Amino acid sequence: MKLGEKIKLLRKNKKISQEELSNMLNINRNFLSRIETGKSEPTSSILKKIAVIFNVDLNSLLEVDEGQTKGEDKIKYIMTNCKYLHEKDLDFIVRIISVMREEYVKINTKTN
Repeated sequence: MKLGEKIKLLRKNKKISQEELSNMLNINRNFLSRIETGKSEPTSSILKKIAVIFNVDLNSLLEVDEGQTKGEDKIKYIMTNCKYLHEKDLDFIVRIISVMREEYVKINTKTN
């Protein structure tokens, strides 16, 4: 997901209008719109403010790769992107993981 899309999703999930967020960031609403559509890039100070406003890690917002193993990268990706989901969607993902874990345990504990 592109940076602008993430910012828009964070904003919408918190039910904040572009006008409200642009006021919080002390920027023009049109500039925020261009950031969300990928037509403009936010400054580092704006990115920091966005991270604080939405209580997200700046690295996850920017998807900075920290050289982790593939499995850890996948877990980090899941954790990072679950922050953008509604509660009911998170509940659904938890149920999926629970079922998958149960199946994994069944498969790996079968005695032949």
